[in-house]
Amino acid sequence: MISKEQIESVVNAADIVDVIGERVDLRRSGANHKAACPFHDEKTASFMVSHAKQIFKCFGCGVAGDSIKFIMLYENLNYPDAIRLLAARYGIEIKESFSYQNHNKTDDDKKETMRSAMKLATEFYHQNLLNEIKNENSKFTQYIKERGLTEEDCKIFKIGYAPDKWHALKENIKFKDIDDKLLIEVGLRKQNEKGNIYDLFRNRLMFPVFDILGNVIAFSARTLDDEIQPKYVNSPESTIYKKSKVFFGFYQSKDTVRKTHSMILVEGNMDMVSMFKNGFTNTVALCGTAFTEDHAQTMKRNADNINILFDGDVAGKKAAFRTAELLISNGMDPKIIILPDELDPDTFLKIRSRSELDNLLAKGIGFIGMFFLTYDKSNMNASNRIKIIDKIFESLGRLSNLSESKVAAFLKEASDRLGIGEESLKKDFETFRKSKKSNYRSKAPQIEPTEKYVCDKKDLFEFNILYLMLSDKKVCSEYLRTIDESYFLNHEATQLYMKFYELYEEGESINLNNILVDFDDKFKDFFIDYTASQEGVFLADIDEGDEVGLEIKIDQAFKDSFKKIKLRFFKREIKKLYDELKFTSDDVENEERIMKEIAEIKSQEIEIGNS
Repeated sequence: MISKEQIESVVNAADIVDVIGERVDLRRSGANHKAACPFHDEKTASFMVSHAKQIFKCFGCGVAGDSIKFIMLYENLNYPDAIRLLAARYGIEIKESFSYQNHNKTDDDKKETMRSAMKLATEFYHQNLLNEIKNENSKFTQYIKERGLTEEDCKIFKIGYAPDKWHALKENIKFKDIDDKLLIEVGLRKQNEKGNIYDLFRNRLMFPVFDILGNVIAFSARTLDDEIQPKYVNSPESTIYKKSKVFFGFYQSKDTVRKTHSMILVEGNMDMVSMFKNGFTNTVALCGTAFTEDHAQTMKRNADNINILFDGDVAGKKAAFRTAELLISNGMDPKIIILPDELDPDTFLKIRSRSELDNLLAKGIGFIGMFFLTYDKSNMNASNRIKIIDKIFESLGRLSNLSESKVAAFLKEASDRLGIGEESLKKDFETFRKSKKSNYRSKAPQIEPTEKYVCDKKDLFEFNILYLMLSDKKVCSEYLRTIDESYFLNHEATQLYMKFYELYEEGESINLNNILVDFDDKFKDFFIDYTASQEGVFLADIDEGDEVGLEIKIDQAFKDSFKKIKLRFFKREIKKLYDELKFTSDDVENEERIMKEIAEIKSQEIEIGNS
């Protein structure tokens, strides 16, 4: 469990421009920053980030929030994990208390317990490896050397060794108090049909799989003897591990990926490690599964240039082509690298050189180019042209999310290569689509429907007042001096105003992070979205650096809203006094008092109305 105080420390430390700017190409636009939205496809940048308010909003798809919400969406994390990631980014230590006993645990507590068990296992296997390689004559040490792994490589990736024992984990004192049920659930131990429990990984080279936070969530374990099958034993999926959402090595490569906006995708763990140690530190690998839609979305969020570097055999080429199709369907334009002699990247780097691989990466083959790999000018006859066209049409027909402009670009490239008319090829493709009744459709962004906070329209101007208070210290001070919470009718607006007052009286900083800390997610999302919308409208016609123009606009908005809330308050007070008057027919003194109060309020009402 993360305490409220620790959350506040993280929220106040995280600068939203830095957080988003590390992942998205932000550009200054007046008082704010803009970018193409990372959550939907768009040609014109409509994603706005406000440094002053510490919020973001896309005016295209409507998504909005603070730095934590952005991390949750971008990194596909829950709220506690988003806090943990930002805490690590800003050097804030998060102290959490939990036990391995399953009593009254939240879902997050359970995940943390599982991750803690995996951390202990990683340390156990890694220390075993370090101890084992001290013996230069052992079979394990010889195997490590044959694979080209150094001690430094093993430390970077926390590679380990699982001893050839059935109960190595439970024999270790650190696992003494951990329930077997948890170890089975996380995939470290297994129970057979007879009820016997034993270690899943035995006499294997252990490759830990890290999540984006640096937690070990799974293992990929390779046999030391190729005659023993299966060659790889992988952790089963669990609460903390979904193999279709994770890349092996992404935790180690993410800084380079985000710096260069490029990724190299390989198939195996050793391919990834070998690429990394040879300087290709933007490489990631699949975790023993086919490439998925989730993988494609992760790549799209983090990179513009993607190279697919699978094994050079027939199976590798087919897998590379299927991967390219899925990436293209998600709006990317990957390149495929074909290794000679059916080599895999690890072997290629051992028997060839890095410079040779650099040359191959520079000559990556585009999607349409894949269809021409087995043909050259000498065999480009009419029959082979038809075969190529059929394959291109079939592939494009499968890419249901592809835009019309992208289809047109692919068909133009194909027509140029084939030496046939572009318009003719387009017509043939239209005929193909109709005949196959393809599910082809252009891609449109879809936002998942979520339960939202609903505000009555008549209450919106109360939130406009709160926006102005957030925007200008002078305005905030004036409102806090001249009105109180009784002027507000909306419950959340009232609570928010009182939070402003509390922070003001305590001399604390007033910002979105501080005032929203006690509200639920629905209201947070609403007010952040409202603030971002107001920011976009309010600053639309203000030039960058025009402080005088901004001050005039804020002052006018303050006068208008102040007048409106005062007049509404006076009407309510007058109504209440008239209602009270109905019950004072026999009390002349009280009646005179009420009439006097009504007169005074009406006088103030006229004064405010004429101002």
